[in-house]
Amino acid sequence: MKHGHDALITPATPESKLIVTQSPFDAFVRKYGTIPRRGVFGYFVHELGRRIVGGNYPVGATLPNEPDLVEQFGISRTVIREAMKCLAGKGLVEIKTRVGTRVKERSNWHHLDTDVMVWYYETGPSVEIMRSIKDLRLALEPEATARAALRRSESDIAAISSAYEEMASTIGDVNSNADADLRFHTAIFAATHNMIYSQLIDLIAVGIYANRTLSGQEDIAEGQKRALPLHKAILDAILAQDSDAAIKASRNLLDAWLARDYGF
Repeated sequence: MKHGHDALITPATPESKLIVTQSPFDAFVRKYGTIPRRGVFGYFVHELGRRIVGGNYPVGATLPNEPDLVEQFGISRTVIREAMKCLAGKGLVEIKTRVGTRVKERSNWHHLDTDVMVWYYETGPSVEIMRSIKDLRLALEPEATARAALRRSESDIAAISSAYEEMASTIGDVNSNADADLRFHTAIFAATHNMIYSQLIDLIAVGIYANRTLSGQEDIAEGQKRALPLHKAILDAILAQDSDAAIKASRNLLDAWLARDYGF
């Protein structure tokens, strides 16, 4: 199983020492993230966030002070202060005058924050976080699928069917297939016609998006082939307005995904 990313290194600006690491999750962050990956501020927040989540700065550690960060990254004190406020807002750190900025216990981190979740994936998610995502998906997706089966409209069916057909036609194309996979599940959540439930897809979207990064291209293509009939079973249950079959099909898909990629 492969996690993390292959880095393409470029400076953030001609004057800055900040290194920009391009990631397979950049496109995901553009759509779902809370802090854009652009400009010195955005790049610095994501770099420091990755270092904290990845354990470079462990829980309880005090981050380097402002002068050290200015020297290390070649950025202004203003950018550093705003970035620390941002990370504090995500629950990762606490800022104390004359004490410094300390990494908080993980129980305080805002794990529903999209950027925090992406940082887990980019630095190699632990078994603990993957089990948490597994539990969340098992709680949300089967019930969303059941509601979609009972409430779907013709436009919902068209959106789900279109995503499935694109999945079927892009086996072996890692990015296109994964994009279609995410659209498939997003359309199902939208078909619940519950304005709150439909947005819960944001909580698990990173797990679906990350399918493209879990292993080598040949293994991913094989996984796409195995998953296709499982997605078809979900589509068929929704078409038949069979909520029980929808729950079963959704659980079968999740069980197969979890067993293949994480050994749970």
